[in-house]
Amino acid sequence: MFLIFLFCFSIYLAFILFIISGLFKHNTLPVTSLEKLPNISIVIAARNEEINLPDLLQDLIKQEYSIEKLEIIIVDDRSTDSTTSILQTAASNYAFIKNIRIDTPSNKMTPKKYALTKGIEAATGEIIITTDADCRVGKLWASSMAYSVLTNNCITIGYSEIINNNTLFELYQKIDFLSIIVANAGAAGWKKFWSGTGQNLAYYKDDFFAIGGFDSVKHKVSGDDMYLVQSISKIKGGYLHIDPNSFVKTRAVNSIQEFLNQRIRWASNSKDNYQKNPLFFLFLLTSFLFNIIICLSIFLQSNWFIMFGMKFILDGFVLVLGGKLFEKEFNPFVYSLWAVLQPIYIPVVAILGINERYSWKK
Repeated sequence: MFLIFLFCFSIYLAFILFIISGLFKHNTLPVTSLEKLPNISIVIAARNEEINLPDLLQDLIKQEYSIEKLEIIIVDDRSTDSTTSILQTAASNYAFIKNIRIDTPSNKMTPKKYALTKGIEAATGEIIITTDADCRVGKLWASSMAYSVLTNNCITIGYSEIINNNTLFELYQKIDFLSIIVANAGAAGWKKFWSGTGQNLAYYKDDFFAIGGFDSVKHKVSGDDMYLVQSISKIKGGYLHIDPNSFVKTRAVNSIQEFLNQRIRWASNSKDNYQKNPLFFLFLLTSFLFNIIICLSIFLQSNWFIMFGMKFILDGFVLVLGGKLFEKEFNPFVYSLWAVLQPIYIPVVAILGINERYSWKK
């Protein structure tokens, strides 16, 4: 058992060093004035978001960007609550807000991808910026994301974080989400763009159609963000944006069941990387096996403390550095709880994800 652990640990350590070194390769974009502002379209898919939309709409109408160059398209995907009336009122009050209503789902594409596709097809902006209906954005968010795309001529991967900090469960979600983003940030430092979050992405509209839109993943319920990052970065490159003005905040889920369902849904996309992104797949596989071995060693009472201790130190170091990159605090107590649960949480979520044991809005 210990020899197997040493083998997995060696590969895991190599990935940790890869991620840590990549975190030091990011720099904030120097700001220069633009002679001509690009037209931008903010595209959001929403379904039954009456609780969240009023806050997001207030954030969007406060964007510091030329009104003549800004367009907000919110696709109402068969909502049955007051989402429709909220969007209709917003569109009647602000000419730059457009509401697209979907009454019948597509039989050729899963709902969210279909809604996003309809929004992007209707967009007049040359740059598309996306977020989710349950997010909050700052007044310079659109400007910062658009500037990054224009300056780098590639897809921009923005930072997102959990906004709630009131309970231990919310703090746990926050550090778990940070761990995912930091791993992707480390890889991005080496120009390896593994994934991103649909809560904060920006890219040229033409690049979306250059990769065939969502056509190659049209039947997959999840993974639109990972697909966009990987596909567009292959033809145009990518950029991880660390400007605090571009950061997005999102709400924590309310229950452990929701949390696990969300993470299982995300994990369901990992198997697609076997051929599309072998390095990313190897990282996910190594993390899975490493946690399995630690879990088994605890059960067999075989050197478990040494194995867990090594991982505890390495993961903690990565999160401390990642927190510094995004100027976020590191909570040692919450991290300790997160680290203790990893050997069980990772294998369970991975196995259920591979078997697609999750639920989603239909």
